[in-house]
Amino acid sequence: MKLSPLQLEAYFLTESSYRTNQDFNPEKEPKLDDTDLQVSADVQPLQNQERRWQVTVNIKLQPKPEANSPCFLSITVIGSVWAAPNLPESNLDMMVRTNGPTMVYGAAREMVRDLTARGPFAPICLPSVSFLPEAAAAKGATEIIAKAQAEAEKPLGTEGAAQSGGEPQGAAATQK
Repeated sequence: MKLSPLQLEAYFLTESSYRTNQDFNPEKEPKLDDTDLQVSADVQPLQNQERRWQVTVNIKLQPKPEANSPCFLSITVIGSVWAAPNLPESNLDMMVRTNGPTMVYGAAREMVRDLTARGPFAPICLPSVSFLPEAAAAKGATEIIAKAQAEAEKPLGTEGAAQSGGEPQGAAATQK
């Protein structure tokens, strides 16, 4: 095992609100969509503390009535993230803005699961989320994200066509 050069030193809950949905029907499947869960993060360097950041993660589950959600909740968790001196400065900001919120969100997920387990319905395990787009926007790298997403969405077998301007590669290309 090797320790990560980015560490979550501490985290704490600063705000939480939980309310069961009186209209929830446990006989019906919940139908939550992407807009029912809002997750945001704020990353700020700590003053006079080199290579340390404060990471704030806000999570809100505010589903529409037709979603048949068992609850409504809001939670804010703040964490302190430290970066090892051997991490290169060139990648440090992006790494902290991506991985810092991810680590704090993981802690917040457990808090949500624990909080909702104390209610009358099954506990909620929040879905995994990616903070990469937010971090890229903060660095002005939205083109890189768009290109990476486009590459990831290509059907299998189209890598060669994209690289050669539409011409197939490999054995079929040499038979022309």
